[in-house]
Amino acid sequence: MSSIIDTVIAHHREYFPRSTDCALFASPGRINIIGEHIDYNGGNVLPAAIDKHIYICISRNNDGIIRFVSANHKETGEVAINNLHSPQTKAHAAHAWWVYPYGACVLSNIEFDCGLDFSFYSTLPVGAGMSSSASITVGTLYALYSLNNITIKSKDIALQAQKVEWDFAGVKCGIMDQMAIINGKKDNAIMLNTQTMEFSYIPVDTSTVRFILVNSGVKHSLRESAYNDRRHECERALLTLKKAGFAIQNLCDCSVDDLIQIQNILPQTEYKRTYHVIYENHRVHQFAREIQQYNLKKAGELLYKSHQSLSVYYEVSIPLIDEMVEWASDIDGVYGSRLMGGGFGGCTISMVALYAVEHFTRTIAQKFKKRENRIPQIYECSIEDGTRRIE
Repeated sequence: MSSIIDTVIAHHREYFPRSTDCALFASPGRINIIGEHIDYNGGNVLPAAIDKHIYICISRNNDGIIRFVSANHKETGEVAINNLHSPQTKAHAAHAWWVYPYGACVLSNIEFDCGLDFSFYSTLPVGAGMSSSASITVGTLYALYSLNNITIKSKDIALQAQKVEWDFAGVKCGIMDQMAIINGKKDNAIMLNTQTMEFSYIPVDTSTVRFILVNSGVKHSLRESAYNDRRHECERALLTLKKAGFAIQNLCDCSVDDLIQIQNILPQTEYKRTYHVIYENHRVHQFAREIQQYNLKKAGELLYKSHQSLSVYYEVSIPLIDEMVEWASDIDGVYGSRLMGGGFGGCTISMVALYAVEHFTRTIAQKFKKRENRIPQIYECSIEDGTRRIE
């Protein structure tokens, strides 16, 4: 840890040579072990904070300016404190990478009595589905409150970070990423009820398993529009079921047993989406039970079932991702694998026995290279603590 601290502070002082006292924070990325496309349907999800971070270094200045620097990409942005809340500044920031920390500064409602210099150094891959935008936003809010000695509940930080995504970046995301990042706990996944925002910790024995992400490198043009389509299909299904007499607030309020009746009510497409949502919510609870009882094989089988459902019923997979999951299933020591994230590309997440990690990584890379003529990005993840101050 000391080497990364030295690196982050050195980068900060390179950009802000007049800085004296620096505060340093670490904000992790996250994986979602199981529970896909149900966070906006009132379901339970099982994310975890991971050992890849955005490091945030902050120092005060007397210039009346808030400055942002990405040390990795050598990109900068700044805004005068007097213009922090102006519509022109918000419009300008909307097209910049620093929209997330800027939005955090605005929504914190802190009265800034001096300027601030922020530098961000990331070991978190961007575009790999580990939620770098939530990491930088949650981390900035946490840092601001810490510096100003303001006590605030983790749930409120998560909600503010979500609002930054909605109101400043224009992304109508759920609450899972923010809650996982602020509440992460080493060697524990988070069982999160997305309706109530209540959560509990589920121990994961990381001395025996690792979660490995393999990035397909595919960013499909349909990804955003198809995601919105799925949300609308679920909304239509919910409305139809309510009109049919179901006393529910979300699709995940339905049970597996309800599907027999539901099949006779919904059109085929809406039924397929609802089928996935209800069973996926059920699988989250099953997975939590199996992993706590060290039934790794049974837990892994639920990941495969999750992928099959995402592919067949929710229809968000692609042939390459389906093949990647199939490759994983043929490798000794792999308990389970599935598509992680919105779909139409992105990553697979595989639960792999510790002894098999090297063999898995090598085998997947070989098969991927043979099919795609390129080497995939592969990330081994351990489960770590959430956003925190480290210096």
